[in-house]
Amino acid sequence: MTLGPAVRRLMDASVLTKADADELAVALKEIEAIAARLEDAGINETLPFWDKESMRQGVRPFSPVIGEANPIAPPMTVRVVGDAVVGECTMRPIHEGPPGAVHGGWVATLLDQLLGHATAASGNPGFTAELTVRYRRPTPYGVPLTLRGRTDDVDGRRVRASAEIVVDDVVTAEATALFLKPRT
Repeated sequence: MTLGPAVRRLMDASVLTKADADELAVALKEIEAIAARLEDAGINETLPFWDKESMRQGVRPFSPVIGEANPIAPPMTVRVVGDAVVGECTMRPIHEGPPGAVHGGWVATLLDQLLGHATAASGNPGFTAELTVRYRRPTPYGVPLTLRGRTDDVDGRRVRASAEIVVDDVVTAEATALFLKPRT
């Protein structure tokens, strides 16, 4: 059981509510009581380590991008399609930067996550060493986003990959990245 979806709903409601000051005061007390109850139950200081196969398959329940247990996550789903990967998500008002659009930092985060999936799917997982994002137009929130990524080149430990975000057949952002495969 995970609280992620319920807290995700609460976060969205807290940003979009039209509740008056009295209702907000009641909600604040209730939320503080819930937080105290969970804290009193004990807090994990470290997240569990997942086995390599789960990591290769993209199992990351606490990820801020794909983690179902993380309330800040959209969450994005990713699947392997041929020699590429495709991600899908809908960003929410809590991810807003300019009015009506996703914050550029979130755009970069989505692309970085998908690029990591692309390199892992090609059998070349690694760590992001360089990420270049080109913002072509605002990426809207509240609509389905499709992300497409692929591994472009492997040279020893150096893996190059590229990705894009598409909304209604229009590319809103694209990225290229250099990943480094671990030495061991």
